[in-house]
Order: sequence, then C-alpha cells, then structure tokens
Amino acid sequence: MPHRRSDPGPSAQVSDRDYARLLTVRTALRQFERWSAQEAAAHGLTAGQHQLLLAVRGAGTPGGPTIGQIAEYLLIRHHLAVELAARTENAGLIARVRDADDHRVVRLQLSPAGEEILAALSSAHLEELARLAALFESMIGELTAR
Repeated sequence: MPHRRSDPGPSAQVSDRDYARLLTVRTALRQFERWSAQEAAAHGLTAGQHQLLLAVRGAGTPGGPTIGQIAEYLLIRHHLAVELAARTENAGLIARVRDADDHRVVRLQLSPAGEEILAALSSAHLEELARLAALFESMIGELTAR
C-alpha cells in the first residue's frame, strides 16, 4: 500500500518541474493501462479477465488463490470477484478447485487455455514495461538528486 503523507504544510515547495514529472508518470501509467486493455481484447479477454489470470498465476499460493484473495489483489469487492471468476471460468480459462485440506475453501487455477493466453500477454507486457523502465529510472534519478 502506498505511503500516505500528512499535509506537508506551506514550507513544502512543489516546482513546475515536479508537476511536469507527476503528469508524465500518470500519463505513462494510463497509456500502459490502455495498451494493456487493448492487448487483452486482442486475445479475446476483458482487462479484468487478464488481471484475474495474472492474479491466479502470480499469487504463488499453493493450490491457487481464493476468491477473497483475488478481490484483494484486484482491489474489487468480493461479489465482483465472484462474477469475474464465473465469467472467466465460463470462458474456459480458469477452474474452481476444492482445497485439499479444507473442502469448504475453493481455489482458482488456470486452465491450459488460460495458461497459454496469459503467457502470450505476459511476454508482451514485460517488453512494454522494459520500455517504460527507462522513463521511470530517469525520473527517479532526478528525484533522488534533489
């Protein structure tokens, strides 16, 4: 979770360059999100389904994450995670599996089709993030030099 600063008060000075840097970062992040949604759509997914697949694969939870964990990763309400998981399961991209130790718990796992689509999307996303890294590294360098 991001660190929240208290009100910096009148002594904190934000320069025109600071505002320009903040605009550059927010614009780059929005452009990445738009690009990512377009890439997901090109593979027949919604942006939410892509994020769900990534959360299932990236969670590193033995047996797969629960719906509650998915809701936390995606910053959505539990009932929305249930609906998203149902649509994604109906598309054949994930499966619901009972936990081996506690049969009351349902975990999500990628199907082979989900694995294939996610691998293709992730490769493209890593390439795009590498392009953005240079921008962010230069901005971080400027901020640490202050």
